[in-house]
Amino acid sequence: MAWFINQSLLIILAAFLLGLLVGWLVWGNRTAPPAPTAAAQAAPGSEGDRRPALGAEPVTEIALRSTQPPVGRNDELERIEGIGPKMAAALRDAGIRTFAQLAATDNTTRRTAIEAAGLTFAPSLVTWGRQAQLLADGDEVGFAELTARLVAGRDTEAVL
Repeated sequence: MAWFINQSLLIILAAFLLGLLVGWLVWGNRTAPPAPTAAAQAAPGSEGDRRPALGAEPVTEIALRSTQPPVGRNDELERIEGIGPKMAAALRDAGIRTFAQLAATDNTTRRTAIEAAGLTFAPSLVTWGRQAQLLADGDEVGFAELTARLVAGRDTEAVL
């Protein structure tokens, strides 16, 4: 009986170690996607623009034409509560790359940008403009105060 238990434990240990090895080989050797090139960050409508063509110029293009940043300039949009890596990528794909641009867009434009990327849930979207404006103005104290009041991206002290 003791021999059977010892053999079973050895087989279980060997299977566990084999699983770790296979997991390390499969997941450990994955490479990150290549960084966007200068062509991918070119002005909207160019060859490097990855937005899907919808027939007409997207609303974000019209709203942001006068505020296009220099090629390659991206603010860290993930600093804004409610914007994670996927939301930030969707906004950048729509041409919203800086805090000033995000502050200048309306909620409809922001929602259109994230829906174009297949994302739908953004309960904190209504506070993104205020957060972005504070960051664009360099008001770190005001930004910290606002984000301290936010619960799940919503302003707890906002008057309805």
